[in-house]
Amino acid sequence: MENNNKTYLITGAAGFIGFHVARRYLEAGQQVIGFDNINDYYSVQLKEDRLDLLKDYPGFSFVEGDLKDRELVARVFSNYRPEIVIHLAAQAGVRYSLENPHAYVDSNLVGFLNILEAVAIMMSSICFLPPQVLSMEPTARCHLRPLTMSIILSVFMQPPRNPMS
Repeated sequence: MENNNKTYLITGAAGFIGFHVARRYLEAGQQVIGFDNINDYYSVQLKEDRLDLLKDYPGFSFVEGDLKDRELVARVFSNYRPEIVIHLAAQAGVRYSLENPHAYVDSNLVGFLNILEAVAIMMSSICFLPPQVLSMEPTARCHLRPLTMSIILSVFMQPPRNPMS
């Protein structure tokens, strides 16, 4: 893999997918900032063990925190200046979302909005790709023109369509 000297922010770095994505980029010699709240939805020890493995790579930095903390997210972007953001953090579990709707909304909606705002303010271009076209190759490139926050929000804030109409 080609070393393109990029700094990646990977949210959800202690989770299964986040860990493997972070490790892949670190193995390619990239700089990775891992971000995770290490909640107890499933084994905290397992998450800490994954982070311990990532900490062995010289290009890895870790921030423990919650994406709902807008000021922390802004500081991470300001201090680390990531060039690429891979947002994988989420509160999993449909049943959990019904039992704990505020935790789900804080993580999956407020946290995502805070990432979008930081990206819109701090980064020169934004690229959203559907999961089926994402590549774990660090050489993958995105050649889309920058989007503005209003365009992003207009996509996410559309009212649901009536499937019967």
